[in-house]
Order: sequence, then structure tokens, then C-alpha cells
Amino acid sequence: MPCSSWRCTLPGFGLAILLAVAAAAPARSQPPPANPIDRWNRMSPAERERELAMLPPARARLIRQRIWRYNHMRPEEKQALRQRYQSFSQLPPDKQQTVRERLSELRQLPPARRQLVHREVEQLRLLPQDRRQARSNSDQFRSRFSPQEQQIIRDLSTYLPN
Repeated sequence: MPCSSWRCTLPGFGLAILLAVAAAAPARSQPPPANPIDRWNRMSPAERERELAMLPPARARLIRQRIWRYNHMRPEEKQALRQRYQSFSQLPPDKQQTVRERLSELRQLPPARRQLVHREVEQLRLLPQDRRQARSNSDQFRSRFSPQEQQIIRDLSTYLPN
């Protein structure tokens, strides 16, 4: 079923939204919210702007955009994103770093390739581990994706399973 480009890519980049906001989130004395965007949303507007003012302007602008996008998601999209963030936060630090790197590489691909790679990640995430591995080792997979794209797909579908 066709969908607008931002609806197709938003779930794949949803974790990127949370990770970017988490990296800039201030330390708090109260128990941590469910995810970094919730932490920013709990701040008063003045407090949020004070914190954002301490960041480089481009970073602050990006976080504002991502918070806005998150706040305009449907409840089921937000819930799915929270679950992904929970899975991500339980990974060991080295695996978290790998996911961050692969998401960064994914965002740098040309739009058409990015969409194709994202779609493959989402399809593989739905498969059991043995079928995922068989598919990612197939000749068709190797001929369809570059070595960099293959690594992105393997790492994201492995470390962020459904």
C-alpha cells in the first residue's frame, strides 16, 4: 500500500529521533521518563529553550523538529517507537554505537536507496533469526545491495529485531 514518504520512513527514523534527542537531553534528578523526547516534553517551555540554547543552533533546530514530529505521531506510532527505544536501551554500549553508526550511514544514502534499504530492514525484522540470516546470505540479497547497504541491513535487523 503506497504511503507518503515521511510515513514510510518515519518508523525507521523514529529511533534516530529518540537517539538524537537523548544525546542532548539534560540530566535530571527525578526518575527518567520513558524516552528522551518525553523528558524534553516534561520541561516547561522556558526550561526547554534554556537547555536548547546551550546546544549548537543546528543541533537545537534538529531536536525541535524531531520533538515536533514525535508529538504529531499517532498514539500507536509513539508506542512502537517507545518499544524500539526500550529494546535499544537494553543493548550493550558497543551494540548501541553500532546501531547509531548504521542509522547515520542509512541517512546518508541517496533517497531511493535509503527507502529500499529501509524496506529490507523492516521486512527482515519480521522474520525469525534463521530465515533472516538465510535471506541476508542469499545471492539475490548480495546482488541487490552494496556491501555497505548489506552491513546496514544486517546490523539494524539483528540489533533492532521486531
